[in-house]
Amino acid sequence: MSKVLSIDLAHTTVRNLGICLLEEAQGQVDACDYLQAAQMGLRDPPVADGVADAIFDFCMNEQIHLVMLDGPQGWKDPSNGLPHSRVCERILNTPAKTGTLGQVKPANYTQFVEFSIAIFASLVKRGASLASNPIIQLLPDRLLVIESFPLSAWRRLNIVPLRSKRKSTATDCENRLRELKTRFGTHLGQPSSHDELQALVAGLGGTAIAAQNHDRYIAEGVAPFHHEGTWVEGFIVNPKA
Repeated sequence: MSKVLSIDLAHTTVRNLGICLLEEAQGQVDACDYLQAAQMGLRDPPVADGVADAIFDFCMNEQIHLVMLDGPQGWKDPSNGLPHSRVCERILNTPAKTGTLGQVKPANYTQFVEFSIAIFASLVKRGASLASNPIIQLLPDRLLVIESFPLSAWRRLNIVPLRSKRKSTATDCENRLRELKTRFGTHLGQPSSHDELQALVAGLGGTAIAAQNHDRYIAEGVAPFHHEGTWVEGFIVNPKA
């Protein structure tokens, strides 16, 4: 049995985090729990290093070797040939574009992007690894941290994406959850918020990795690497229909 922690990130308050803990066994989702921020030692205001420490310590204590985080892991490689974005963002047509260091479009995403990249960097400093190949192998003695993106997860599953929190209704969330349970089984539990449902759908790519079922996930983009002291590029991983 393998555990996957999936987090729908938020930089304003930990109340807006969606946290889903999935357990995979024999290629199937065997259990699913939705955690409160306090259960992981997360407190307001969220600070990148503190969030990374809480994630790392929780994973070590709970023997979790795979974390999915909904947020960018790096800046754009200046030489990638694209004007404003990373390769993965171009492929998946993400609404926010992570440019070269400090450049984000639209600009109102800047704080979140900086927050997310700093969390990834801090996790790597603590000893976590980033995915360096689109065929992803788990390391039994290391924590692997992977970038997710719920909007593209819905799309890759051929499910109409869940709208933004402001626009989604309770019926929207119920219908998407029902579709996921039809495909992945009844052990997905009952997310209590839009954020938890987003964490769930993103985490399903992680359960496919945990099962080493390489046909059930897709990693898009180019491998992350260090450029002038900061991480650039990276894969976004989604479940596949």
